[in-house]
Amino acid sequence: MKTINKLAVFCLSFMLVLTIIPQEARADWFDPLTIHFLDVGQADCILIKAPNGQTMLIDGGDEHDGDKIISYLEKEGVTHLDIVVATHPHHDHIGSLDDVIRAFPVSVLYMPNLPYDTKYYHDLFRVINEKQIPVDRAKAGVNFKMGFSVKVEMLAPKGSYYKHINDYSAVIKIKHGKKNFLLMADAGAEEEKEILKRGGVKADVIKLGHHGANTGTTMEFLKKVKAKTAVISVGRNNPYQFPSKEVMYRLENRKMTVYRTDQLGAIIATSNGKKIMFRTNVLHQ
Repeated sequence: MKTINKLAVFCLSFMLVLTIIPQEARADWFDPLTIHFLDVGQADCILIKAPNGQTMLIDGGDEHDGDKIISYLEKEGVTHLDIVVATHPHHDHIGSLDDVIRAFPVSVLYMPNLPYDTKYYHDLFRVINEKQIPVDRAKAGVNFKMGFSVKVEMLAPKGSYYKHINDYSAVIKIKHGKKNFLLMADAGAEEEKEILKRGGVKADVIKLGHHGANTGTTMEFLKKVKAKTAVISVGRNNPYQFPSKEVMYRLENRKMTVYRTDQLGAIIATSNGKKIMFRTNVLHQ
């Protein structure tokens, strides 16, 4: 009888192990990845929330966007930023990043090797030094995971010198299951050509470079990326008339679905690894 009981306990334990382990793996794989394109006017700020609970913030809006970004993150339950990326040192990308990283613990911050003598750059580094945040170089070839199912790769910058500061932008590809997002920061045509030489640009969603300016988003690049959806972070009635008519024509020619923050406010993309759904969150407007 004791032998039978021991055998029953062993079988039950074995069945529990078989049941529990796959469920944990499936949960991490199919739980949603959410990418929030915040409405920060003529600026950029993107929040990534991985299925395992890790968070990544890409850029920090312009000079007066700090309170809005911090409030948005708090409403999303963010208490810690595992990764922060300052794609390049222009004010519409790092203008309020000092306020944001002061408000949340940060594990690591990535930025390109480009010292920039502006108030925004110095303010950012003052907080980095005060909080002793580790800084790594944002460059092509950097890659890491956010849990089991999310892979992050930097496709650019590859070079050490560019004519235009925008082409120092950290271009990031995020893979979740079978779905891919390509986040172009302010990358222009020169950096696009460099990325195409590297390959691996195919994506389902592309966040256009430089707010939809005609400095990039070439037809050649769009054809290689093959994205069905474009997201444009752009300000309402901005003086630059972004997104440009030329870029919008290319998107229309490619029959792409377009989501714009100037028209929709914050845009949230949710991936389960097989499908991507989009919505706007009026609670954050």
